[in-house]
Parts: sequence; C-alpha cells; structure tokens
Amino acid sequence: MPTSNPTDIPLPVLKKRKHSKLRWTVLIAVQVLIIAHVAIWFIGKQYGWFGGKTLTPIEPSEGMEFVKNGIVNAGAIFFALALLSTLIFGRWFCGWGCHIVLLQDWCYWLLRKMKIRPKPYRARLLMWFPFGLAVYMFIWPLVYRFVIVKLPWPGITTHLLTEDYWSSFASPIVAIPFLLICGFATVYVLGAKGFCTYGCPYGGFFKPLDAVSPMHVRVNDNCEQCGKCTAACTSNVRVHEEVKLYKMVIDSGCMKIMDCIDACPNDALRVGYGKVATGQRTKKRTYDLSLLEELVVASLFLFSFFAFRSLYAMIPMLMAVGIGLVVTWIVWKAWRVLQEQNVSFHTRQLKFHGSLKGAGVVFLLVAVFLLALTIHSAAIQSFKLLGDYASDNNNQQSALKYYKLASPFEDGGYALVSNPNIDKAVALYYDSEMEHQKAEQLFRRIDKRVGFDEESTTLLGRNLQFHKQFQQIDDLYSHRLANNPHWLFVWEEYVGWLRRDGLYDRAIQKSTIAVAENPNAKRLRIQLSLLELEFGTPEVAVNIAQALVEESKQDPAMWMLLARALDSSGRREKAQQAVEMANQIQYRRLQNEKSNGR
Repeated sequence: MPTSNPTDIPLPVLKKRKHSKLRWTVLIAVQVLIIAHVAIWFIGKQYGWFGGKTLTPIEPSEGMEFVKNGIVNAGAIFFALALLSTLIFGRWFCGWGCHIVLLQDWCYWLLRKMKIRPKPYRARLLMWFPFGLAVYMFIWPLVYRFVIVKLPWPGITTHLLTEDYWSSFASPIVAIPFLLICGFATVYVLGAKGFCTYGCPYGGFFKPLDAVSPMHVRVNDNCEQCGKCTAACTSNVRVHEEVKLYKMVIDSGCMKIMDCIDACPNDALRVGYGKVATGQRTKKRTYDLSLLEELVVASLFLFSFFAFRSLYAMIPMLMAVGIGLVVTWIVWKAWRVLQEQNVSFHTRQLKFHGSLKGAGVVFLLVAVFLLALTIHSAAIQSFKLLGDYASDNNNQQSALKYYKLASPFEDGGYALVSNPNIDKAVALYYDSEMEHQKAEQLFRRIDKRVGFDEESTTLLGRNLQFHKQFQQIDDLYSHRLANNPHWLFVWEEYVGWLRRDGLYDRAIQKSTIAVAENPNAKRLRIQLSLLELEFGTPEVAVNIAQALVEESKQDPAMWMLLARALDSSGRREKAQQAVEMANQIQYRRLQNEKSNGR
C-alpha cells in the first residue's frame, strides 16, 4: 500500500486569507468613513457645527467641476491622486478603496452562499463603454469649451467646503434601487464585478493607466498550473493562463486584490515591479459573442442607456448604465433561448433538447416586459427631446404637443410618472399666457416630486404673486424660509415682492432677518442697503455699503452704492469722493482691457 508524503496537504485546507481579510477591513473602513462624513455634515447642519459646513464629497465624479468650471474640490483632488497612484501601483484603488466594489463583492459572496456562482460575461465592444463614458465626463467638457463654443478658461478656484453636501447625490428613493441594480443585478447576470467591467467610468481611466504601470502580479518557477489562482480571482482574470504565457498578469481588469496570491499552494505569485503590460499580449482573448452579436448587443445597450438616463428626471447616469447592462444581457439571453437547443441560467434549465421549460417561459416573459419598458422609455425620452428642441426654437405649440406626449396619463400623455423639467417648461408657458392656475397646479406637482427645494419654491412664489391674495403668498415664503433660512434666492424674491407691493417696513424687517441668517450673502446685503437708503434709515445703508466696499475695494458698483447711501444721508462731499473712486476704478479697468487687447 503506497504511503503518503507527510508534506502533501489537501488543497482545500490551504486557505491563506491574509490579503482578503485585510482588504475587507480596508473596504469596510472606507464605508465607515463615508457614513461618518455624512453623519458629521447632517448633525453639524442641525446644530451649527463648523458653520454648518463640511468637506465637499470625496467622490471622483466631483472632478467634473474642475474640467467644466475650473473648481478644485475634494473629489477632484482625490480622483487626481487615485489616477497618479494607479500609474505607480497599478489598478489597486478599485479593489481596495471603492465602496461600489465592496457592494459587488458582498453581493457575490451572498450569491455564492446561496449556491449561485455567477459566470463572467465576456463581450469585447461593451468593454470600451467605460472608457467612452470617462471621456464624455472628463474630456468632452474641455473639448466643448475650447473647440466648439471657444470660451476662455475660467481660471482655477477652490471649493473644499460645502453647506449642501447631498446636492450632487441622488435621493434615497433612487439610491436604494441604484445599489440593488449596480450590486446584485449586475453581479447576478454579468458575473463578479460586472458593473466595474462594463459600467464604471473611472475604471475607463484606471485600465489604460494600469497597462503602463510597472506594478503587476508576477510568477516564479514554483507555479504548477493548478488553476487555483484563476478560481479564486473575482476580477474574471485567467491568472494561471496569463502567468504561463507572460510571467505576469497583463489583464487590466486585475485590481490587485491578491486573492490569487492567497490561493496559490506553492507561493508562486507575488505583486511586484517589473516590465509593463503594454504590448505583451500574444494570445487573442475569447468572448461569448460573435462579432455580429457584439454589434447588436452594443447597439441594444446604447439604446437602453439612452432610454433610461435621466428618465423622468429621476434616474442618474450610472444607474442608467446598470439598468442598460441588465436589460441588454436578459434580452440577449432570451434570444439564445429562442435560438439554441439547450440553455441554462445558473442552476435553472431554461430549455432542454429544444423543449422550453417553465423557467424558460418566465424568463422570456421577463425579457419581453423589460424590452417593452425600454422601448416605451425611449419614446418618452424622444418626446421630451423633441419638445426641448421646439422650445429652443421658439415653437411653443409644437413644444407643448411633444411635452404633452411625454406627460403622465392623467395629462393625456403616455408617461408613467411626471417629469419635473417638463412640468416646469409647461407651467412657465401657462404663466406667460396668464393661465396662472394651470401653472400653479404644475408647480405644486413639482413640489410633490422633488420636495420643497429652493428652485421649486422660487417658481411657485412667483406664480402665486400673479393671482393669490397677500396672506397665502406671505405664508408660503414665511413657512419655507423658517425651515430653510439659507435659501438666498427665495429671500430675494420674498423681499422684492414685499417692496413691489409697497410694504416697505415689512420688506426691511424681512431683509434684515435674511442678512442676519446669511451674513456673507452679498446680494442680500445690497438689497437691504438699497431698502434702507430709500425707505428706511440712511445711516444703516451707509454702514452696510461701507462694509461691502471694505470687502470689495476694486468693485466700482460697491463704491456707487456707498455714494448713494452717503448722498441719502446728506454727506454730499463724501458721496462725491466715492463716485470719483468708482470712476477711477472703472477707468483703470478700461485701460487694462485696451492694453490686453493690443
């Protein structure tokens, strides 16, 4: 009887989870920091900590503000550092610092616990979409500015603190479905990290940077091609094949998670520096689709993305990507069910020897429903675009016709819910036609959809001024500003309305409260100064104007405001001096403009 070697340990026992445990700890710590950031902002806003401000979102998408408007915020700095570190250390951030990867890996783990092992979906054309999306988000704004509209660069400004942290994020009612779609749904149908592979715009930049980075998973002579590394990899990389062919992992989908290193029974793998991956590939990749199928699938995905992006002013871009990916895969799989003799989905047999199973019937019905919903959504989007185009060309009747088609069923349209942007456009048209009650109904519906926000309150307040009594208008402004004292535009509208109605004392009273709540709001202070010099105490107007001049000594408008206040208070000589100062500043500006023009 053969004797076993005491050093031969069964492979299932060899589970070195060192890197995996560390990575999960880091990812959970990142999530805790995100939650803490939100909590500090929320509590600080309630109790006035840090002036109600917090650090701007540390989110790569915030970097779009830099390429659009030259604004450096925390997100832009963070994304720049992530890109630079990828150039040095390879594509590590996705695996070790991304909260969406934490969500996807957790979903994958849960599915594995349910005995479901999602298979990776391999499509060559779809893999280019993240890069295209990244170019659209971060490169196209520069092309549009400098090449198409030929605007000058606005200069670089910093915006590291904010009072409205959540303004650039989706509401919880959208965020929860987003997590389900970009977490469970994409992993379930596309495999582990399916959203990273086909939908993440930041990965669109990380992948090419990883290809020129010197940091990769590398192999030594201990490798026996057991395939444990590939089985352990949740980034869908064929590790054992790549290290055999190239002595390193060159697939830019590798996120340096190091599960492959943990799984290797022979300590054959490590992460280290060496030659870059660019130009190394000699063996063609294998994919699940023919080239014709690739074209059809890519077209269907782009169609789905168009159908769902900003649908009803509700679905954010990345959520539309996730929905488009899931719909595309399900329709593709349904086509396979119709065409092939044997088709399965995870543990379910959809079709066997040409006979459609019950699960297959259900799957086809789901696919038909999703395809119909996608076509319907695309039609609604098209109606809105046609309405916008007609409105931009001052063809209001055509715009109303298309907007009506894109409105809910109760309005005679075909949409499932209302779109606040369409309601706003139609309501403004009704206001221009003096149909103020119709406009009011739409403005109130906007309120119900988006909640009481600054813009909807401003629009509704303007509308009510045309056809409601004083008390109703005053109640609207008073109630909403009591709960939202930092709504600057609403304060301006409120005080301006009181002034136009001849209620000067009340206008000054409310304007004073507005400035007290927002002491740094320049426009509100100017408004109060003008009210005081015309209808109140000129000395108060002088004090406000002097403070504004101290803050903006090179602004001729502030000097002219001071001149008016001084003149109103009887100090003619000083008023004349302020006028002369304003003229001097304006003259110097004109001279500088002429010099720059030459």
